[in-house]
Amino acid sequence: MCLTGLPIPMQSESDGRGSSTIGSGFEVLLALATLTLWPILDERAVGSPAQRARALVFTPIIGFFAGVVLGLIDHALRMRFTVGTRSWAVVIAAALAMLFLQWRGIADLFEALRAGVRPASTGLARIGPGGVAVAMTAFALEVLMLSRIREPASRTAALVMSSMLARWSIVPVAYGLKARERWGLGLPFEGGIEFREFAISSVIALGLTLALYADVGLVVTVVVALVTLGLRFLFSRRFGGVPGFALAGASAIIELAVIMTVATLAT
Repeated sequence: MCLTGLPIPMQSESDGRGSSTIGSGFEVLLALATLTLWPILDERAVGSPAQRARALVFTPIIGFFAGVVLGLIDHALRMRFTVGTRSWAVVIAAALAMLFLQWRGIADLFEALRAGVRPASTGLARIGPGGVAVAMTAFALEVLMLSRIREPASRTAALVMSSMLARWSIVPVAYGLKARERWGLGLPFEGGIEFREFAISSVIALGLTLALYADVGLVVTVVVALVTLGLRFLFSRRFGGVPGFALAGASAIIELAVIMTVATLAT
């Protein structure tokens, strides 16, 4: 049962990945629930691992529209607030929409890299002072970098690309790697990403980036590809695969990398 009170039909694994008794609407809902820690779905209606993996196709689309909304918020605040205040406002708005998922991911990732893979999530108590400091530093750096982008069109481009590519990054970072700890994202992560999800989501994310933002989009694409390869190497060597919390942290890292790239080009 979801929060709207409407029952969600369940699909059996025997139906196969190609069946559509639930349909893409439920998969979009699964994708939304994966990208936020807000309880969008009842824990009994989170679908199967195959459904959750298939739903990741929609992550760049969700990220794109989220970025557009952030751009509109930034534009609406333009006449009343300074560029620094607007930057803080849109970054905190994005964080609140995900209940700070990506910043918790940064903190969890730091703690895991420092102390090794840890047991299942026990809430914020699992994050030490070092993890909190790293997450706060990353948050402040993102606000600072966004504040350096003053031209409205460039700010919108940075918000749209960072939102879209950060959420899409879950797919290329996890593709082909063994799933480890299930916790860290909005829904349990158990791997199962196939070439279909990787290919379709990549065409959407990179196609929109290059089509809408041309030369800047090309530079951003190269940066994102390099960061993604680096994260895959780090996770496979350190964790022997990819935990859910590492994917949340990777999303924040990609988001920051995109904004830093646009800020550098803008100046």
